[in-house]
Amino acid sequence: MTLLFFFWTIVLSLQLTIVQNVPCAPGEACRVWAEEGGRALLPCHLSRRRMKSSFRQLYKGLALRWVHHGDSSHRKRHLVLMVEPSGVKKMARSTMHRATVWDPGFIRGNFSLRIEPLRKEDAGTYVAVVKFAKEVLRCQVELGVVSVTPDSPGPLIESEPIQLTCNSTHPETPQEIRWFHAGLLIASSGWFCSLNQTLVISRSFRSDSGPWVCELTFADGERIYATYNLKVIGFAEPAVSVVYAAAGSDAHLPCFLNDNPTDYGISRVAARWSYAARREPKAITTLSNGSNRNFTLHLPAVGLDDAGWYTCEIAIQGTNITKNITLAVMTVTPSTEGIITEGSRLQLTCNLSYHTGKELFTWKYLGLNPTNMSWPEAASTSFGLLSQGSTLEFPQVLPNDTGTWECSVHGPDGMSGSVQYHLEIEGARIALVQPRAAEKITLGLIAFLVILVSILALTCLKQRTRSRNFPALDLMLASALPGKEVKDEGQEEKGLQI
Repeated sequence: MTLLFFFWTIVLSLQLTIVQNVPCAPGEACRVWAEEGGRALLPCHLSRRRMKSSFRQLYKGLALRWVHHGDSSHRKRHLVLMVEPSGVKKMARSTMHRATVWDPGFIRGNFSLRIEPLRKEDAGTYVAVVKFAKEVLRCQVELGVVSVTPDSPGPLIESEPIQLTCNSTHPETPQEIRWFHAGLLIASSGWFCSLNQTLVISRSFRSDSGPWVCELTFADGERIYATYNLKVIGFAEPAVSVVYAAAGSDAHLPCFLNDNPTDYGISRVAARWSYAARREPKAITTLSNGSNRNFTLHLPAVGLDDAGWYTCEIAIQGTNITKNITLAVMTVTPSTEGIITEGSRLQLTCNLSYHTGKELFTWKYLGLNPTNMSWPEAASTSFGLLSQGSTLEFPQVLPNDTGTWECSVHGPDGMSGSVQYHLEIEGARIALVQPRAAEKITLGLIAFLVILVSILALTCLKQRTRSRNFPALDLMLASALPGKEVKDEGQEEKGLQI
C-alpha cells in the first residue's frame, strides 16, 4: 500500500508539473500554477534566434528587474529582485532568501525567477525587464497559488473527523471538483462527503494516510491540482485478532501504533488493557512505554483461565482508540487417561479455547530429545498417522512412538502457536530400562579391567626403577634364589673339566 501511495504521488506530481507549468513562449505573457509551500518557477528566457544574434553582447551592461504587481489592482507593485550591471543583487524584504535567479543561466539567456517556499500572498502578476547592450527583453508571468488546507493542523488520530478544503487564487469558480486518494476517485458516500470545494471525512482510518489530491476544472478547460499528505495515527499493521499460546507458556498480546505521537509534539499518551471475561477487569495503565509506540501486554504462564477477549485502549490527546485481541490457549488431550500400553489405540487431540473456523493444524514428531525433524521421518510408517488436522491417531501404539509430539496451529491472520505433548508407553519404558541397565554393567566391567591393568603396570614400573638404583641388592637377591645356585654349580663344573 505504501508503494502504491508513493507511485501515485509521483504520477500526480508529474501531471501537476506538466499541466500547470506549461512552457511560455519567449516574450509572451503566460500563467503558472504552483502549490503553496512548494516551489514556483517563473520562466523568462531569450529565443534561440535572439540568442544567436546577441550571444557576444549578452553580458554588456546586463541588468535584470523582477517586479510583483500583486493579485489585486488595489495592491501597489513592488520590487522582488534586481541585478545591476555591476552584478550587485537587491531583493525585497518579503522575498529575501526565497526569490533567486540562476546566474550561470544568464549566458544561456535564462532569466527565470524561482520562489521557494511559495506563499499565498505571492500570487499575482510578475514582470521581468532584461537590458543588455542595446536590447530589451520583457517577460510577464501570472502566478497562481493552489493549496489544500485541513481544518486542524498536525496529525489526525484514528476515528477523528477532518475537512480538507481546496483553495486557489483563480478569479473564477471551478466548474468541477474531484478528489483522489491513492489514485482512486473518491465518491460522496459512506464516510466521505464533498461540499463545494471541501471534502468532509466524518471518520478517519489508518488507511486514509497518504496523499489526497483535489482537481479543479474551470470553464475554459484549465485544470489545476493540489496535494495534501494526510497523516493518521492508529494501530500498526498487520492487524492481529487472535494470539495462540500453549498452556503454561508466556503470551504476548501485540498493541503497536503506526507512528510515535511524541514526534509530533504529543506527550499525553496512555494505554490500558482490560480482560472482558473477568468481573474485575485486569488493567495496566502507563504514560510512557519505550518509544510510545509499543504497548504489548505480557502474560506469564497462561492457563485456560487466562483465555478470552482482551482490549487495548490507547488515549492520545483525549481521543481513545481501541483494539480487541483474543487469547486462544492450546492444550493436548489424549483419548486414554492414565497409563498407555504398547499395542493400544490412541488419539491425541489439539484443543483451542477459541476457534475462528479457519485454523490449520499440523503435527510433527520431535523425538526423545526434541529436534526439528518432522514426524514422518522419525515415526514408523506402519501406523498411518495423520500429519494435518487437530487429531493425531495411533491405530496401534509402538515403542518408537515414545517421545515428544508437537501440534502447531496457523490462524487466518498469519499468527501461529504450538503445544507439545510427551508420550510415554508402558511397554516401551521397560524395554528402554533393560538395555540401559545392561549398558551400565558393561561400562562398570570395562572400568574395573582398566583400573586393574593400570595397577599391574605401575607395579612393574616400580620394580624396574628399584633394580637400577641398587645393583648390589639385586645381586644379593639373585644369589639367594635356588635356581641361581644350580646355575652357578654348573658353571664351576664346566670350569674344572676345562
